[in-house]
Amino acid sequence: MSSLQTWQKFLAHSLATRLEPEAFESYIQILSAKHPLPPSRISDLFLRPTEDNGVCLDPRIPRYLQVLLAHQLVTLPGVLNSLWKVSSYRPLPSEGDDGVKAKEGDGSAEKKHGKDDGKRWSNSYTPEETLFYRLTKYISSGTAPKDVQEAVELVIVCIQWMETVVAAGNAAHAMLGLGHTEEMAAQNMALGTLIVAVVENSLVQRSVEKGSVPKAVRKQLSKMLASFEPLLQNSPLSATRIEVFRTQTLVQIEPVDKKERAADKEIEDILDEATGLESMVVVDLPVMNSRAGLYVYLNSLVSTLCCMKRTTLTEDQLVARPLIDDHAIFAYLHNRYQVRSPS
Repeated sequence: MSSLQTWQKFLAHSLATRLEPEAFESYIQILSAKHPLPPSRISDLFLRPTEDNGVCLDPRIPRYLQVLLAHQLVTLPGVLNSLWKVSSYRPLPSEGDDGVKAKEGDGSAEKKHGKDDGKRWSNSYTPEETLFYRLTKYISSGTAPKDVQEAVELVIVCIQWMETVVAAGNAAHAMLGLGHTEEMAAQNMALGTLIVAVVENSLVQRSVEKGSVPKAVRKQLSKMLASFEPLLQNSPLSATRIEVFRTQTLVQIEPVDKKERAADKEIEDILDEATGLESMVVVDLPVMNSRAGLYVYLNSLVSTLCCMKRTTLTEDQLVARPLIDDHAIFAYLHNRYQVRSPS
């Protein structure tokens, strides 16, 4: 009997006998030592539908997964990815589609997640809600992610989930008659709580800041956060925190591209050169005095007083008026024509 078959037999027996998590923990340590299995295979085994049950995940599974996580037999990104493979949100594969492909850097790794046998849960929304809240506690407590690689994988699988949920939400809105809307809304709230815990995690933010998260993944993360946020109408706090991260935190910690920095430097140099031309001092032309200037000045005074008094005045009547006197006229003549005023 292979290691996988041994694990399958043990899981079936545990579920049939309703084995308590304490007893499960003691047995699982012996089983993992004698029959080691990769974490991804263990996650798939515990989360995929079986021949006897294809409707909903057994309530014991989340409790068993907590034991597996505690003993590091599975990883948190691996659990999310295995759950994503069999989620009711995902459509069944078309004929000839033997894997799930994605564009490079769009949040899903450009690889096949094993052969897609088409197995999906009929209604996995409530178990997913429960698992999302349980996994959020691991992130909030600092238990996960453990290193940079796990942080990057966590970001990628969260993007996968948001892509799938947003696509399913658009389909549900278009069909209008799609069922399970309440369960889907509750699952969205739980996923939103998980996403908030991920993007606010210090190790995840450091991974983004240092460039460990690829640039294409960072762009896709920002894009999917913007698309996913409207689905959190019943959770305004999570929506607000996601918006703050997307519009403020992510912009601040985004690593600077050297090519972009060089291009900005060239633009700054061009602007500096233009600024230098604008700062040149241009000497004013000397003022040329003429008799016409004095005539215009006196005529303006007459016109002003005529408007105020609504009467016709002559030049000899300007002096002693409220707005001008002889000192003001002589001061103007002296400043403009450099003539001496009478003593």
